[in-house]
Parts: sequence; structure tokens; C-alpha cells
Amino acid sequence: MIASVCTGALVLAGPGILDGKKATTHWAALDALRQYSKVQVVEGVRYVRDGNVTTSAGISAGIDLALDIARGLYGAQVAADVARRMECVYY
Repeated sequence: MIASVCTGALVLAGPGILDGKKATTHWAALDALRQYSKVQVVEGVRYVRDGNVTTSAGISAGIDLALDIARGLYGAQVAADVARRMECVYY
């Protein structure tokens, strides 16, 4: 599996890793991603999974992407536990 967060999609597009795939990136970099004509750019989503490649729309969307990967690899309970631990507040 290959995953990118935010404008990391541009790094994947350069060598052709995203050719023929759906992908997203940060809203400010969507036009730059569109310059790669073989990439199917998706807007208005937090992340896109296409085969073995997943791209996220931004840094906070990368958290959603990471939780989805954890869910796929380890199950819903592990992903929920990780999300809950991220919410811990210590005063």
C-alpha cells in the first residue's frame, strides 16, 4: 500500500504512480495535480482509495486516512481505540 497526505499526491504523480488512478490533494494544489493528465482528480472528499494507493486532501484528512488504513488492517475496534486515544486530554 502507498499513501500520501496533502500535497504528497504530487510526489506520487511525478513518477507516474497515480497514472490511471483517482486521487486527491489539498484544495490549493488541485490545479497542480490536474497537470498530470493521467490522474483522475477528485475534489470535495477527505481521502481517496484506488487499489493500493490512497491519497488525502490535507493534513487533518490524513488522520482520517490513517484511521481507515488501521480499520482495514486491524479492524474497526482498533481504529476506534486509536481515535479515542488521540482525543485524550491531560490537565
